[in-house]
Amino acid sequence: MTSPERFRQQIDERVPLLLDGATGTELYNRGVFINRCFEEANLSNPALVLGLHRDYVNAGSGALLSNSWGANQFKLAGHGLQEKTREINVAAAGLAREAAGEELFVGGSVGPLGRRVEPWGPLSVEQAFNAFRLQIESLLQGGVDFIYLETFSDLIELEQAIRAAKAAAPALAVAASVTINLSGELVHGGSLETAIRSADQWGADIVGLNCSVGPQPTLTAIERIKTLTSRPLCVKPNAGLPREIDGRMIYMSTPEYVATFTRNFLQTGVLLVGGCCGTTPAHVRNMAQAYRHFMAMHAGGGTRISVEKPRRQAESEPSTEQQRVAFADKSRWSAKLARGEKVYALELLPPSGVNMAPLLEKTQKVKQAGLDVINIPDGPRASSRMSTSLAAVMIEQRVGIETILHYTCRDRNLIGMQSDLLGIHAIGLRNVLLITGDPPKIGNYPNATGVFDVDAIGLTRVAHQLNGGIDVGNRPIGEPTALSIGVGVNPVHRSFDYEMQRFEQKVAAGAEWAITQPIFDAADMFRFLEYIEKRNIRIPIIAGIWPLTSLSNAEFMNNEVPGISIPKAVIERMAQARSRQEGMQFGVEIAVQLRRTLDPAVQGFQISAPFGRIDMALQVAEPLPVEGRK
Repeated sequence: MTSPERFRQQIDERVPLLLDGATGTELYNRGVFINRCFEEANLSNPALVLGLHRDYVNAGSGALLSNSWGANQFKLAGHGLQEKTREINVAAAGLAREAAGEELFVGGSVGPLGRRVEPWGPLSVEQAFNAFRLQIESLLQGGVDFIYLETFSDLIELEQAIRAAKAAAPALAVAASVTINLSGELVHGGSLETAIRSADQWGADIVGLNCSVGPQPTLTAIERIKTLTSRPLCVKPNAGLPREIDGRMIYMSTPEYVATFTRNFLQTGVLLVGGCCGTTPAHVRNMAQAYRHFMAMHAGGGTRISVEKPRRQAESEPSTEQQRVAFADKSRWSAKLARGEKVYALELLPPSGVNMAPLLEKTQKVKQAGLDVINIPDGPRASSRMSTSLAAVMIEQRVGIETILHYTCRDRNLIGMQSDLLGIHAIGLRNVLLITGDPPKIGNYPNATGVFDVDAIGLTRVAHQLNGGIDVGNRPIGEPTALSIGVGVNPVHRSFDYEMQRFEQKVAAGAEWAITQPIFDAADMFRFLEYIEKRNIRIPIIAGIWPLTSLSNAEFMNNEVPGISIPKAVIERMAQARSRQEGMQFGVEIAVQLRRTLDPAVQGFQISAPFGRIDMALQVAEPLPVEGRK
C-alpha cells in the first residue's frame, strides 16, 4: 500500500492524526526575515527547513506540511521567483518527505494566491485554477501524500483550488481549511456554514479551520459546523492572538494551553489537529502528549472518531436580493443618463485644509452656469485632502447641486469600504465613482500604507450587492442602497487590451456609467468607443476633458501623470503661446474643439478645472446652452 493510500485509509477509518505547527513564524524566529520569501528557503537554505521539519518529527507530529503555503506563481512573482514555482514546490515536498521518512505522512500546503479572483479582483477563475494546478502538480511530483488547502476566505478561490487539486492529483485526499475572524465568520466576509457545506459539495475529503484566531474561537466554530458535514474535520489554530511587545508581535498562548484544546478538539470529533501561526515544536510536544493520552483512553478496538449525521440549517444559506431601485430613480444625474440627455460634470478638488468657503463659492458659480454635478476626486495622486464624502455633503446641502463622489480602494479595508458606502447612502449621497486609487508611494506620503483589499472591480461588486440589499458576507442589510455606480476607464492606457478587459469586468460587476481619463486626441476616444460597440457594452460614457494652461502643464501631464497621453500636435500648439494668458486661451480652444468633435459620440463630459480655475472649465462648456444639452 502506498503512503497516499495509507493516509486515505486512516481518514476513512476515522483514526486521528497529529499535524505539525507553524512554518512561517518559526522560520522567522530562526532568521528568515519578513522581507524574504519563506518558501525560497527550500532552495537557498534547505538545511534550515529540514531542521524545522525534523524538530516537529521529534516533537511527535504524525504528519508534516510542506513549506509551500505561498509558493504559487503570483506570490512568488512579488520576489521575482515566479519562474521557480515548480522547483520551489518540488523542493518543499522533498524536504518534508526526507524528514518524515516512510512512516509519517506529508501534506502539500497550498494557500491563497495573494490576488483577488473575479468578481472581486482582476484574476479570472481560469487563471486561478491554472495557478493552483501548477503548484499542486509540483507538490505531487515532490512526493506528498495529501493536499492541504489552508487559510482560505474567498469561496470562489477555494472552489478553484479544490477543482485544481482533484484534477492534478485525483488519487490524493484533499483537505480544505478556511480562516475566520473573532466573530466566527470568514475573514473576507461570508458564512462559515456556507463555506463548509460548499467545500463538501466541491469534493473536499476533509474540511475545517486554521489561522487568524486562537484555540477557543476555533473550538466554538467547530461546535457550529460539526453536524453540517459527514467529512472528517481538521483544525490548526494560532497560538492565540499576537501582542506587540518591544516592537515585536509575540504569540502568547503557552504550549500547555494549546495542548488542553488539542484534547478538546479530539473529543469534539476533529480528525486532524495541528497548529498555525505562533505554534512551535514546544507546542507540538505538549499537543503530542494530549494526543497520546486521548489515543490511550480510546484504545479498545482502535481509536476512531464518530461523526454526527449532518443536518440542514436553512438560516445559513445565502441571502436573496431585494428589489433594486431603478437606475433612473437614483439621482438627477442618473435620470438624465437614463433619458439619454447630455450631461456635464465639473471636477473640483476638495480643500487640503478645513476651509470650505472657496470651494462652495466656486460650486455656486458652476450651478448658476447650469452644469449638472460637481465631481470630487478622492486624494488624487495619493494626496491628502478633506474627506470627499463630507465635502460632497456640504456642497449638496449648502449649494444644492448634485455631486459625484470619488471613492478609492487605497485607504480603507473591505470592512471600512462597506461601512462607508452604507453611510454615503444614509446621508443622502447617491453618485459614486469607484476607482482603485493611486498608490501612496507616488504622493507626498510615501510611507503611508496602501490597503487595496479589493480593486475597482471588486469595489463595484460590493456596491452592486449593497444595491441589492446584500453585504459582502451575503447577509441582508435591510433596505437596499441606491448608489448610482460609475467607474473610470482609460482609453489611452499603455496596454489597451488589459484596460479593456478590466473595463468589461467592471461592467459585469455592476457599473452603470463610466468617466474616462482626460482625453487629448479624439482618435483615441473613437477607438475606445468602437471597441465597446463591438463588445455590446451599452453603459453611458462621459469623456474627460482637461483644458491645458501652458506648455509646462502639457509636458508635465504627458510625462509625469499616470494614464495621460498628449499628442505631439497639442504640445506644439501650446508651445506657440507667447504669454501665460495666451497659453490658457489655447488650452481652452483645444478643449472646446475636442468637445465639439466628441459631442455626437458620447453622453456627456467631465471638465476639469485646472488648478481650480473654473472660468476655464466653464468656457469649455459655454458654447452649448443649458437648454440645448439633449
